[in-house]
Parts: sequence; structure tokens; C-alpha cells
Amino acid sequence: MKTRLSHAPTESDLEEIKSGLRNFNRNFIPQSKFRALGIFVEDEKGNKQAGIVAETVGNWMYIQMLWVDESLRGKDVGTQLIAEAEEEAKARGCRYSLVDTFSFQARPFYERMGYHMQMALEDYIADSRAPDDAPSTHTRFFLTKSL
Repeated sequence: MKTRLSHAPTESDLEEIKSGLRNFNRNFIPQSKFRALGIFVEDEKGNKQAGIVAETVGNWMYIQMLWVDESLRGKDVGTQLIAEAEEEAKARGCRYSLVDTFSFQARPFYERMGYHMQMALEDYIADSRAPDDAPSTHTRFFLTKSL
């Protein structure tokens, strides 16, 4: 047995680890219970302008990513994406939703959508390249909502 340090794990490296973890997890949660969910806003050429990527399992939806292009912000696109994802999650039998966000991102948005903070990880990211007068750390917030 030997260890190998990688500063750039390959897609193959990641897939082998995911596969091993999934195989172990199957003893407790059938893989068929995990279902991907994606809702996208595209322009007439098919370019993504916004989207939400989530996963549902059992009673929970986990929002992995939500992104809205600057040109669409303030137009309720994020609100619409969350609402559609929550409706689909409910149709799949989910009763709760989980999301995490950084202090420089969208915590107030999620709170307006009915999410409540459960946990905060302080000093999550320290950026040594930040100017001396800029905050060098951020907080990662985990929020949940009953659907």
C-alpha cells in the first residue's frame, strides 16, 4: 500500500473514489434513491443564463448549485428556479431542502425564500491574496427549509 498526493486529481481519480463510497453507501441507502435534478434558463442559442442543480434522496433535496447571470439578477429568476426545484422535490416525496452558501453569496436570498440557518462555519476561506483592508475570511452557511 502506498499513498499518492495529487494537486490535480483527474476525473478518473474522482470517479474511483465516488464509486467506492457509493458501493459502501448501497449497504444503507440504495443508489436508486439518489436522483439528480436540474432546471436551466437558456437563451435562444441554448446558452445557459441561469440554473439550479440539486439532488434528492429520501425526504431531502440538496441544492448543490444555483447560478443566475448578472443580466438576469433582480428579475426573480432565482426565485422561480428555487420554486420549481422545490415543487419537483415535493413531487418526489421530499419534505425538506438543504443549501449551503458563502457570506459573499446569497444567504439573505435564501432566507427570503423561507430557509433558516442551521450552522455557520467561520473562517472557512482565508485568502492570502486579498488586499490588507479586505476581509480575508468568509463564512459558509448551511440553511434548511421544510417543504
